Amino acid sequence: MGCIFTSLSLGLHFDTVILIGMFLAALLNIFFYVSNISKNVSLLVTSIVMASSYFTSNHFIDLSGSTKNIYISWIGYDLLTISLILIIHKIFTQKTCTAARYVIVGLSLNALLCLFLHIDLRVLENRDPWWFWYFYTLAINTIDVIMVAALILDRDFLGAKIIKNRVRNYFSKRHKTISA
Repeated sequence: MGCIFTSLSLGLHFDTVILIGMFLAALLNIFFYVSNISKNVSLLVTSIVMASSYFTSNHFIDLSGSTKNIYISWIGYDLLTISLILIIHKIFTQKTCTAARYVIVGLSLNALLCLFLHIDLRVLENRDPWWFWYFYTLAINTIDVIMVAALILDRDFLGAKIIKNRVRNYFSKRHKTISA
């Protein structure tokens, strides 16, 4: 008998891979902190919060029952995780590291995508697959992988700072031209 994977089962398996990635990133950062390799409290806190968040959302959201408001639940988890990261940074008076900024942006994008999918499925009651469903799946998983990589590397490997500076310079030059 052959093994048949559905998109749901593949998604659950990929969620497990992401969960393991978050857990390993947290363990790595704990090891670096304890070993005095890196005393980056921001990275340590962010990786522990992310591993905890993904563990809880993976284990306490039941996908076998009613999934009517599953996307709202995931939005809640993302917003709660962002809030925890920011609050803990404030308590420990830590400046957010590169990984924390990547995670905050990634969770914000995930929450936005979940909101759009919730609107499509529950408000508009769309039942026909269309390009956004495939984009959602690809984007959510890509963002999760990027967040795991950011927690391990703590580098601006996508060049977000360069892009941000170029966009800022473009609009500041454009604004000066219009004002003059």
